[in-house]
Order: sequence, then C-alpha cells, then structure tokens
Amino acid sequence: MIDNTSQKTIQKQAKIVGFTYLLTTLIGFVNNFWIKPGLHKTETLLQSEVQFRIAEFLDMLMFVLVMWMAVALYLVTKNIHKNRALLGLVFRTAEVVLGFVILFINFAPLTILKKADKYNFNHIELDSLATLFFDISNIGWNLHLILMSIGAIIFMSLLLSASYIPKWLGYWALFTYIIVLLGFGLQILLPEFPKNLMIVMAPGAMFELIFGIWLLVKGVKLKQV
Repeated sequence: MIDNTSQKTIQKQAKIVGFTYLLTTLIGFVNNFWIKPGLHKTETLLQSEVQFRIAEFLDMLMFVLVMWMAVALYLVTKNIHKNRALLGLVFRTAEVVLGFVILFINFAPLTILKKADKYNFNHIELDSLATLFFDISNIGWNLHLILMSIGAIIFMSLLLSASYIPKWLGYWALFTYIIVLLGFGLQILLPEFPKNLMIVMAPGAMFELIFGIWLLVKGVKLKQV
C-alpha cells in the first residue's frame, strides 16, 4: 500500500511522464517527416543550413524531455521495484547521452563543408568525409533506439506488473518496444537485414501518443491505503 502523500507524488510524476511522452512524440513526428527529410545530403547541406540547425535543435529538445521523462518514470516505479526502476533509468539515461553524441557527430559534416578552404582535401574527399560522419550518425541512431527500447521495456513491465496501467496498454507497450529492439538489434547482427526500419516505429509512435494522453487524463491506478 502507498500512503496518500506518496500517491499524490506518483500521480504528479505520472502526469509529467504523459506530458513528455506526448510532446516527444509530436516533436519526433514533425522533425522526422517535415523537417529532416533530405537534409543529410552533402550536396545540399549548406543550402539547407537553417533547416538543418532547426532539426538538430528539435532533437536536442527531445533528448532533454526524454531525460525528464526517465526521471519521472523512475519516481513513478521505484515503489514497485527500486532496483529494476533504477536499471530502467540507467538505460534511458544512456539513450540521452548517446543522443547528444549523435548531435555532435551530425554537426561534423556541416563544419567540414563550411570550412572546406581550411582543409587540405579536394571537394570529392571533403564530401566523402562528410558522408562518413552521416553514416556513423545512422549507426548511432540504431544503438540509441536499442537503448531506448530496453529502458522502455523495463519501465513498462513494472507499470504492468503493478497494474498501474490497463493490461491492453501494457501489452501493447511491450509488443511495441520488443519489436523495435529486435528490428534494430538484427540490423547490427545481420548487415544484410533491411535497413529501412521506420515501419517498426509506426506502432511505437501510435502507442506513445495514446500512452501520453492516457497518463495526462487518467494518471496511474494506485491501490488506496
């Protein structure tokens, strides 16, 4: 049983989880489908610099929100199983750290192309070097999604085990994140595995939208003391 004061704290943090889930989903949708497409091309990067910087800023904002979300999830679930909640926090924190590393790598091509006259490379070599950084960034995104899915599986299994959320929502969450984990994990294990895996993110985006709204409106179900 949880006392009334703790229940109020948990419900407050649950609302924060819902808010951050909803906002990160919307930011990701706008960024990935409206702003980012076509930006990671060395031949057009300089002409799209402002748009590129906006996309990177939105990614940075998303990672900040994910960190806030991870702390709130820990505070919501630590009464269920503190060690597992802490493990979930570690994986989602690692996701955020890797996300900022990816942002750092993404700016390398822009720096290379903007200061081309300072480097002792010809145009073809500079383009190849810039493309290399974008390719490394793509690998980073795969690892980022693996860390995200592991952390999410841990937190969602805790919420489900304590009946904090409806079973249909909890099982949807586990199915979603297990698919993401398997999809991007196989891409690392099997180089020939299909590289266009955005399709496995579609159920996840829908879930995160519904999950965010659910927590904002309903909160979590707690046993009365």
